[in-house]
Parts: sequence; C-alpha cells; structure tokens
Amino acid sequence: MSSVGKISLDLNVNSKNFNKQVNGIEKQTKSAFNSMSVAVGNIIANMATKAAASIGNFVKDSINRGSELTELENVVDSVFTTMADKVDVFAKNALDTYGLTEKQAKRMVGTFGAMAKAFKYSEQQAYGMSTALTGLAGDVASFYNLDIDEAYTKLKSVFTGETESLKELGVVMTRAARDEVGLANGFGKTTAKMSEQEKVALRLAFVQDRLSVATGDVIRTQDSWANQTRKLQGQIDSFK
Repeated sequence: MSSVGKISLDLNVNSKNFNKQVNGIEKQTKSAFNSMSVAVGNIIANMATKAAASIGNFVKDSINRGSELTELENVVDSVFTTMADKVDVFAKNALDTYGLTEKQAKRMVGTFGAMAKAFKYSEQQAYGMSTALTGLAGDVASFYNLDIDEAYTKLKSVFTGETESLKELGVVMTRAARDEVGLANGFGKTTAKMSEQEKVALRLAFVQDRLSVATGDVIRTQDSWANQTRKLQGQIDSFK
C-alpha cells in the first residue's frame, strides 16, 4: 500500500511539474508568435510605405519630365518656326539612331539651332547644323563611352570657339590645321579672312572630319551591352 501511495504521490508531483512546463512553453510560444506577428506587420507596413513612396516618386518624376519636354518643345517651336515638325520626327527616331531620348534630342537641337541662328544662318541651315551635331553627340558619347551631356558640351565649341575641351577627343584645332581644312573644303580663304559665320562653318567641318571615326557608332555597336543598357534607360525615360 505504501509503495502504491508513493507512486501515486510521485505521479501527482510529476504531473504538476509537467503542467507547469507545458504552461510555460505555451506562454513562450504565444509570446513568440505575438512578437513575430508584430515584426511581420511592421515589415509589411514598411514595404507598403516604400512601395507607395516609389509610386509617388515615379509619378512625380514622370510629371516633371513631361513638363520639361513641353518646355523644350516651346524652345524648338520658337527656333524652328516652320520646321518644328521635322525636329519632332528627328527626335522621335533619335533613340534608335543615336541613342538619345526625345527630350535629349530636342534639347540639343533647340540649343544648337538657336546658336546657329545667332550667327545669321537660315532656319534650314540651322536645322542641318543642329541635327548633324546632335547625332554626332550621340555617336561620340557611344564611341568614347562618355556621358551624353559631356559630349554635348564639347560639341558646343563649334559655336563658342572654345575648342580646348575637344582635345580630349583628339580634335586639335590649330590655326594651321583650320586653314588646311578650310582650303580643302572650298572656303577659298584662310581663317584670318573669314567672317564669324564662316568660322563656325569651318569649325563644324573640322569637327566632323576629325570625328568621322565615331560617326555611326551607335548603329554599328547597337548590340553591345553599353548601348543596349543606354537604349533601355532611354525607353524607360520616354515611357515616363
């Protein structure tokens, strides 16, 4: 009898300890799940906040880009009063031909065109010069692996006459070299006897001659990783 009672007592004691352990594990499990739920909730909330912010930034950026394009179109319309439609066609095809977005193409054509007209070139002449330089900027950026804005800045030297930056592209425009190109291209006179308008035309011919190796580089290397990446980014920008 005493042994049976001892067994019964042991079972009761062990049962109480077991129940305490189970209750403890249950409390810890509930606490862990509660903490996990809070953590998961916080993660989801953070993800939702970031997603909302990303969408908001995308929309804001798209609106800004659309506004910038509208302003550029106003510039183009002012510079090319009778040829704005041709500039529009050129800019829309610039991504495939020169790796330039519509906005980039219109910005450059508008600026180059305005600079050309400041030297008393006709609208037709300004269109030819500005589209030639814009296309060359895209090819130069591709050939020399430059940022498009850097190539664009360097080529503005055709109008400003500050040709120092062109040396980085191998274009060294000394007076003797300019005279040589001028005589070879039918100018019939040396630089010293040229008008400012003629000097611009000479610098354009000089730059096109010296950078002929880069001309058409975007089309030649359109399957390269760099140009595919640039085109994809351009498509995203155009979509915005």
